[in-house]
Amino acid sequence: MSKIILGYWGIRARGESIRLMLEFCGVDYEDKRYEMIGEPPNVNRSDWLDVKFKLGLDFPNLPYIIDGDVKMTQQWAIMKYLSRKYGKLLPKTDEEMRRCDMAQEAIRDLLLGFKQVLFGKDYQDARKNFEQEVLPKHLEGLENFLSDKDWMAGATLTYVDFEICERLDEMVELKSSCLDKYPNVKKYKERFFALDKIAAYRRSERFKEYPIVVHFAKWGYKKEN
Repeated sequence: MSKIILGYWGIRARGESIRLMLEFCGVDYEDKRYEMIGEPPNVNRSDWLDVKFKLGLDFPNLPYIIDGDVKMTQQWAIMKYLSRKYGKLLPKTDEEMRRCDMAQEAIRDLLLGFKQVLFGKDYQDARKNFEQEVLPKHLEGLENFLSDKDWMAGATLTYVDFEICERLDEMVELKSSCLDKYPNVKKYKERFFALDKIAAYRRSERFKEYPIVVHFAKWGYKKEN
C-alpha cells in the first residue's frame, strides 16, 4: 500500500495542520515540500509550477494529498477527508458540527487580519495594530467560546482543533505573552500540544519550527532574536 503524499511549500502555514493530523492518526506519509526562491515580483516557484498540472488534481493547488486514486486539494477538504478515512476527529452531534463550523470561520477571520502583518505595506504599524487590537478581540471570542469546553466542538477533539492550535502557536511565536489574559485558550493550546503523538512529533526531526511562512513575508521566516 503506497504512502499518502502531502504536498506543500517548505513552510508550516496551511500545511502544518494537515501534518499534525497525519501524525496524530499514525499515518506513514511522504512530506513533499516544494521550494521557492527569489524576491517579489520575481519569485521563482518552478519547483511547484513544473508539476502543478501533471498530478491529476481537479483544482491544482497547495496543499494537496495523493492517497492512491484519491487526489485532493483545499486544506479544509483534506482535513475532513482524513477525519473520515481514519474514523477520528469528526464532530459527533449536530451541536458539535455547528461549533466546528463557527470555529473554522473564526480562525479564518483571524488569519485575514494576520495577513496585513505579513504582507502589508507598513509592517510596524500593522503589527502593533494586530497585537493590540485585532488579536485580543479574536482571543476574547475564543476564550468565551471555550468556556468550560476542552475542545472547539466541546468534549470531542476534531480536525478544527488542529488548525486552530497550530495558528495559536504561531500567534505565541509572534507575541509570547498574547495568551496570558486568556486562561481557557492557553490551557486549550497546552492540552493539544501535550497529546502524546503531537508531542512526539514536535520533538522529532520531522517537525520544522521555522520557517512558518514564505521568505518574503515581513515576519515568520526565521525566529526573531
